[in-house]
Amino acid sequence: MIAGDAIEALSATAIEDEKLSRAVVILNRGAGSGRLEDELAGSGWRVHLADVPAGDLAGCVERVGDVLAAPDSPDRAVLLGYGEVGRAALELADRHPERVAAVVAMDPEGVSGAQVVSVVDPYGSALTFSAAAPSMMVATVVSFLKELARRIDPRMDRHAPPPARLRTLTPVLLNDSGVLGRMREAGPVHRIDAAGMATSWVLTGHRAATATLADPGLVADVAITPGFRLQSPAFPHKGERDLITIDGGEHVRLRRMVGRYLTPKRVEVLRPRMQREADALLDALPRHEEIDLIARFALPLPVIVLCELLGVPRRDRGYIHEWLVERMRAAPPGAHSDIDDYLRDLIELRKARPSDDLLGWVVEAAGKRLDAEALVAAARLLMVGGHRAPTTLLANGVAALLRDRDQWTRLVQDPGLLVPAVEELLRFVTPFPVGLARHTSGRIEVGGRRIPEGDLVAASLVAANRDPSVFADPDVLDVGRVVNPHLSFGYGHHYCLGAALARAQAQIAIGTLATRFPRMDFARGFASLHFRQSRVRYLLGLPVVLEPDARRRRDASRQDRLRLETTTQEPPWTTPSRG
Repeated sequence: MIAGDAIEALSATAIEDEKLSRAVVILNRGAGSGRLEDELAGSGWRVHLADVPAGDLAGCVERVGDVLAAPDSPDRAVLLGYGEVGRAALELADRHPERVAAVVAMDPEGVSGAQVVSVVDPYGSALTFSAAAPSMMVATVVSFLKELARRIDPRMDRHAPPPARLRTLTPVLLNDSGVLGRMREAGPVHRIDAAGMATSWVLTGHRAATATLADPGLVADVAITPGFRLQSPAFPHKGERDLITIDGGEHVRLRRMVGRYLTPKRVEVLRPRMQREADALLDALPRHEEIDLIARFALPLPVIVLCELLGVPRRDRGYIHEWLVERMRAAPPGAHSDIDDYLRDLIELRKARPSDDLLGWVVEAAGKRLDAEALVAAARLLMVGGHRAPTTLLANGVAALLRDRDQWTRLVQDPGLLVPAVEELLRFVTPFPVGLARHTSGRIEVGGRRIPEGDLVAASLVAANRDPSVFADPDVLDVGRVVNPHLSFGYGHHYCLGAALARAQAQIAIGTLATRFPRMDFARGFASLHFRQSRVRYLLGLPVVLEPDARRRRDASRQDRLRLETTTQEPPWTTPSRG
């Protein structure tokens, strides 16, 4: 639970719709499932039945995801599964806590008895259970869900005093600048306690974040999942989450190996190539028709830049794009062994023929001392961490500029504002809203609070980037902002390895759009856009017209006004209205 003053700070947005959590999805059948269905239905739960077949964990995760994607699936529910399907539910809950209120995993491998072993989010638990007698299983699960229901709705127990009704502090809310602003006003550091999860602390002030991230006592020498559970050894690397699950000591070693080749000076060598590729993508786009700027520009450009950085031949770009954009977002595989083999082949080529790219630079500098396997891991690390954030920044940033037309016009009319404009979009959009959780190697003090050894600490970068004690008018987009010490790339020894590359890429992409297409506008207005609300809020599409005629622009503006009158969706960079 959230401790201290944060409860009062969050109470303004506390009431959570019952339909989001008073549903149970029984993913597959097992001992006692029929009786359990009757018991839950009689206790006021809405029970949904699925038929997820058993199989390997990766396949089960994908099929559980399909269940939640179905049109009649509840918006938020308790997931109950037997065997490998139960493990898959735990895995999926780590990725989409906004959809999962709790998990009940029956008969998972290596578990005996009933125990709460993990937490999906601060207000949602996961129960793993193995029992020979179905009657014991039913009683345990019903008791567990009764307690969960009492937290969701105190009216379920008329004798229990109603606690503060808080919306769960899920990663979705960690994107919400309004909620985080109220937490920041209550204090710079907040403790979160939940069964099965290491005690965690969320930093919501700029000063607290910089001081803590610079503290050498904050380290990352354990592997964790996004849900703050210890990393399972089942997968050598977990696709898109390598930056989260990689062992901390290895992370430091890999940073040292390639960090010296990602300096601003080195990145400048790549700038002409990045400009050439950005122009080539835009040359292929129709000028007067609706296009999805994400699919046609914001998504492929970062992948192409990574290919240029590593020296991937043009003929192989499709393979890298398919790996990063499609396979990486699927369930964790046994291992992406093919990409490792591909990188090994590239490194062998560099040994025989030097090249002006990152792999070539490292191979030449290391000579016979080269650790090829470490370089493979470092290259994979860069690709995993270097494609999603630039896409999010570019898509959400362009949408923010087009929504605030005055700021777009300022940038178009004064190209000298490009550098501060990109810094402002980094602050305003904050591509990664929460820094990776680290743990304390010894007791540290933050904002007057003592954090014990072993606790997890994560900085809310959204809250730090909107701190009014540091930024004037923090909720206003200002492309000419001069003082802008944002923390979107982290801070201190936790500073982003690819910051210089990300900056150059954003400057080229946004600058080229402003120069070539100054009249670019939404195809159907801002209110028609849809954001995926998860750990990272990002646009699902960005329909624009690069060179709209005057009539189309008037129609888009009219549609925008009409939609804004009926829509309640807020973009990730706005402060939600106060209720």
